[in-house]
Amino acid sequence: MALAQRLRYPNTTMPNAKLNIRQERFCLGLVEGLPQSRAYIEAGYTARGNAAEVEASKMVRLPKVAARLSALQAEAAHRSETTVDTLVAELDEMLLMAKEIENASAGVAAVMAKARLLGLIVDRSEVTTTVRKPMREPTDRHQMTLEEWQARFAPKAN
Repeated sequence: MALAQRLRYPNTTMPNAKLNIRQERFCLGLVEGLPQSRAYIEAGYTARGNAAEVEASKMVRLPKVAARLSALQAEAAHRSETTVDTLVAELDEMLLMAKEIENASAGVAAVMAKARLLGLIVDRSEVTTTVRKPMREPTDRHQMTLEEWQARFAPKAN
């Protein structure tokens, strides 16, 4: 079995036929956590009563669907293995490499990325708004009310 096929279908034999679009959607729905009957309906199949549960149960047992489900679950498990700790360890390695080749900018980039991952640096921008109401007259100390402002400055209806 070719490498690409083993990655797509780990620990299984390659199915003879590919999944159709609805079967693929069904598998993706199951991997996202939908119940079988809901994934069956979301995939585009029509069912009345408890037929969705029955047909979804049948579909899960199809060899090609079962193989695709196990492949998708393996991919999800692999993605969940990547944690902040593993990323920090990789960045530590990059920092050591940057020091070895005397590349200061790469070292700084690794340190900054590590600090962001650990939450020591947060990229944010503050948005402030200032609400200013015009004065009745330039010498007044009191601001206009909304009704006064609208009466004075709102466009006139024809």
